[in-house]
Amino acid sequence: MTELQIALDGELSAALDVLAQVHPFVDIVEIGTPLVFREGMRAVRELRAAYPQLTLVADLKIMDAGEAEADIAFRAGADCATVMALASDATISGALASARAHGKRIMIDMMQVAGPLLRARQLLGLGCDLLCLHTAHDLQSSQESPYAQLAQLRAALPAAQLAIAGGVKLDTLEQILPLQPQVIIVGSGITAGPDPGATARRFHERIVHDTAP
Repeated sequence: MTELQIALDGELSAALDVLAQVHPFVDIVEIGTPLVFREGMRAVRELRAAYPQLTLVADLKIMDAGEAEADIAFRAGADCATVMALASDATISGALASARAHGKRIMIDMMQVAGPLLRARQLLGLGCDLLCLHTAHDLQSSQESPYAQLAQLRAALPAAQLAIAGGVKLDTLEQILPLQPQVIIVGSGITAGPDPGATARRFHERIVHDTAP
């Protein structure tokens, strides 16, 4: 079944407040890049201590020193770290080596990749097992979410584990769910509203309704 990942990008105190409301309805919690810049691995450690049962993603967007930087996230308690698809194969292989050593995972962020299908095939060949189609924050007002890219990869790589992120809202689930991503990542679509808990519940209910076996 498709999993719901919430991206927390604000101050750590605000992130903890939001998570207190939404945690019953989400499967994965992302410590977003702005939060990592503000708090470093303290954010990972505090969320891990507060919610030991939740899967944590450290959105490091690694571009170099893959093994060393992934090690930092995993040692702090993250279950998954993100690496950019635009990074070198050597960097990606290093991050994958760290993940294997720690029994964790790497999510590959496909943001700004010009040829997503070609790069996806290369990444799968390297051993990557989770690819995220991602519309950059600064382009969300001028660029559509990557439904077409998700559809292309799903058709060409039916066994691949795919995620989608960037501008996801409740009313976009109708386009996303038929493409069967393994993970749907939502940030402001949940966190910016007046009642994040209620919104997360609606996401959860819709995903369960449409993807449960």
